[in-house]
Amino acid sequence: MADISVDNATGDILTTGGDLIFTSDTSFVETMRQRIRAALLTFRGEYFLDNEDSPTVGIPYFQSLLDDKIPTIELADSIFRTALLKIDDVVGVQELTFDLDPSTRALSVVFKVNITGDGDVVEDIITF
Repeated sequence: MADISVDNATGDILTTGGDLIFTSDTSFVETMRQRIRAALLTFRGEYFLDNEDSPTVGIPYFQSLLDDKIPTIELADSIFRTALLKIDDVVGVQELTFDLDPSTRALSVVFKVNITGDGDVVEDIITF
């Protein structure tokens, strides 16, 4: 199954000569990086085909992380680590760190995961 490729910086759909670029046209590492980003950027309850009464797709930002007045690093680590390990072809988490900028209230999540294959690793930074 191939996903439509998106630009890392803008999130725009990538095209060439008017044709869509699919992740199958790129490397497996890039395909996995994009799938991981999509999973971590999806809020629980946001996916329109999910069960409305008991959603299961996405990160429980409002339900868990933002529900607590002072969320802990341990809670964030648990939620993100669990989400990463639920993604098909992710077999381990090597690194997971968080950086909160209090002045902008921007959270950066740095991850490095092992994926199936020949010891391939995907790493990226997502900022909210």
